[in-house]
Amino acid sequence: MKEKKGSKTAKFVAFALAGLAAGAAVYYLFGTTEGRKTLNKAVDGVNGLSKTLKAQAEEGLHRASHLANRAKEEYQRVLTMADDARHDAMEKADKYKEEAKKLTKKGLKYAEGLSHEARSKVDKA
Repeated sequence: MKEKKGSKTAKFVAFALAGLAAGAAVYYLFGTTEGRKTLNKAVDGVNGLSKTLKAQAEEGLHRASHLANRAKEEYQRVLTMADDARHDAMEKADKYKEEAKKLTKKGLKYAEGLSHEARSKVDKA
């Protein structure tokens, strides 16, 4: 039981000392001219830090927006290039298709000519 009583006393003393230190700090900051100057400097420092952080956040947002716009432009450029390549490929395919038709017709005419020639030779024979 003595251990509990001693433990409670130590906690009470520690709590009292912490309260005394907090009270002294409050008195120094609010109760003295030098303390008020120190408090004002601290407040000014916090305000300056806040302004700096806000400016940096705005700059970061500006950069992110700029990068997003560049990415969108690049995306559109790539889509345009792909569409142009698709059109070129379709035009070439149509060209090759027409050439194939012409060659096929030419081949058929040639084959028909050979067939007629062969029939003529058979008929003569």
